[in-house]
Parts: sequence; C-alpha cells; structure tokens
Amino acid sequence: MTGDAAGWVGFDALCPVCSALERRWNPVLAPRGFPFVPLQNPAFARALGLGPDEFPCEIQLLLRDGRRLGGADALRFLAGRIGWLAPVAWVSGLPGIRGGVDRLYSWVAENRYCLSDVCRTPLRRRTRGHGVFFESP
Repeated sequence: MTGDAAGWVGFDALCPVCSALERRWNPVLAPRGFPFVPLQNPAFARALGLGPDEFPCEIQLLLRDGRRLGGADALRFLAGRIGWLAPVAWVSGLPGIRGGVDRLYSWVAENRYCLSDVCRTPLRRRTRGHGVFFESP
C-alpha cells in the first residue's frame, strides 16, 4: 500500500453493518492516517499476505511498518488514536475485560450478515442450555 497513511483499515465491503461503520468512522480515522479499504481489494489482500481463497472474518489493520492487527485488537489500537476513545481502548484491554470484549467482537464478526438485512446463515449459538439473547428474524 502506498500513500501517507499510518495504516489501512480493511473492512468487508459486502457486509451492510461493516459498510455502515465505514461510512461513520472513515471521516474520523482517515484524517488521522487510517483510511478504510475494502478487504475485497486485491492489492490490499496481497498486502495482507492473503491467498486468493482467504478472506478474514474480522476487521484488519495493516500498519505502515508491516504489522497486522485484527478484530478487537485493531479496534483497540484505532480507539487509542482518538482522544475521547482512548480510555475505552485502555479499559477494553484490561485483564478480565479483554477476553470478554474479544469474544463479543468475534461473535459479532461471525454473525455480521445476520445482524443486518442480509442473513446468509443462522446466528451461531453458544447457549449452554440458556435462552438465546439474539434471535434471527
């Protein structure tokens, strides 16, 4: 990837939830050096080191120095670059909270199509005998 960016935020452009988040946060993050790029962009996929059949289930952050962060780690990193969100980034990384935030992010990422109008698969349920909090329509 080229340009003056500090890093690039890869998002699933086919996901309505992800696209809505991109529309909301790109104006905030791009001026800070983190523009959004669709994960479907072949040049970005190559920069991430993805093969032709690989597609990450979660947001990907590719930093200028080559480091790659995904999922909740990417969100924590980005939140830390926005002054008023820095405390949220710090709290979400605390022991005892980090694991819960990571699991919540993973669940949302795995079910992102069913959290919008485009549901390709049923919600993944881990109920352990309890009622499901979210039900698909």
